[in-house]
Amino acid sequence: MSTRRRALHLRWLAARRAVATAAWRVLMRIVPTAPVALVAGLPDTEENSLVTAVRVAQRSRGSVVLVAGDPARGRAALDRVATALGAEPAATRVRVVAKRAPRTAWLFVRAELVLYTHGLFDSPRPVGRRLHVNLWHGTGPKWSGNANVSQRIGAQVLSTASPIWGSATARALSMRDATLVPGNARQDLLGTGPRDVAGLLGLDPGRPLVLWMPTFRRAERAGSVGLSEGADLADDELAGDLPSLAAAAGVQLVVKPHRSDSARYEALGLAVLDDATIAAAGVTLTQVMGAAHGMLSDYSSAWVDFFATGAPIALYCPDLDAYVRDRGLNDPPLGQVAAGLMLRTGGDAQAFFASVAEGAQYAPAARDALLHALAMDIGPGRADRMLDGVRDAALARLGTDVHLEPSADAQDRQATSS
Repeated sequence: MSTRRRALHLRWLAARRAVATAAWRVLMRIVPTAPVALVAGLPDTEENSLVTAVRVAQRSRGSVVLVAGDPARGRAALDRVATALGAEPAATRVRVVAKRAPRTAWLFVRAELVLYTHGLFDSPRPVGRRLHVNLWHGTGPKWSGNANVSQRIGAQVLSTASPIWGSATARALSMRDATLVPGNARQDLLGTGPRDVAGLLGLDPGRPLVLWMPTFRRAERAGSVGLSEGADLADDELAGDLPSLAAAAGVQLVVKPHRSDSARYEALGLAVLDDATIAAAGVTLTQVMGAAHGMLSDYSSAWVDFFATGAPIALYCPDLDAYVRDRGLNDPPLGQVAAGLMLRTGGDAQAFFASVAEGAQYAPAARDALLHALAMDIGPGRADRMLDGVRDAALARLGTDVHLEPSADAQDRQATSS
């Protein structure tokens, strides 16, 4: 698509959204709210939305509805997550509806609580006693206000793993006066996978697993006009050496590309996991992450979630300057706060893979400094703490608890303080 056509297309999208959001807000002024919690994720297997739906069902006094592009696929994914969390009864309380069904739009207007990962129905600013929560899909180092993906989110609350990068994400998405609450809900799935995750995926269970999760650089299906950011990793000399360096250290390096990634990592001689392979193994992506002994990543938010495992992390960003130019990064920039975790040479990669093989931490001082700089909270119970924050935000903003009961920990804190 030419630059001119792209600009015209984005203007049309902005105009269409302005009209749509105004219409949604008019309907919200007219239609009374109902005790409904509406949860939506993209794709239907998005674990932030699925874990949230299960936890809301455990705590809500109202009805809980999950929006899915394919309700059958959404139900199967929800049941898988509920089983992993040991919360099968909660999943039976969740009704799964098709996004395109007219009644779903009606539920969106009426619901007092809406939680979504990538926006929903143009993401208008809610009116009246309604609270909308942007679960998002991870608040990592990327700047979210990219010109090719013009997203404006009307939610009043943002779930984030770091209040520092979360604040930057809220600004990028035009979420004025957003309340930040702990994230991400999907972290509750870390460590819940079966003991033989590697074997189920056809990998060698006898060798430590390093999961390489790069963000996408080229994505024909991302956004409204596709994306092209940074440079192809395969063009960097070190990328071609990583498989042999990992093998020499006795670890297996396996790539899980972003679902929108147009790159083909098989050319590097590495095993590649895709969503279909993971689903066929009967596990979720976060469970696979929890089974890994180390992670290699870059501008993705995956490694931010992975911090909670305590396993080694390294970042491979040979196109850092190009990526900053094309996409941009949140402040403080990754190159500043994570310099000590960057792999720049074969020696760096050898040291990282050796740490994984030995079960030791990689660059522990740099890791601790990064946690401190981003004020990252990597404690357990992410979804419950997120929902406690949502409940508190609803009480402060609307004077209602949106039919959410406090978590057991919140009740204990309240009893202790009273």
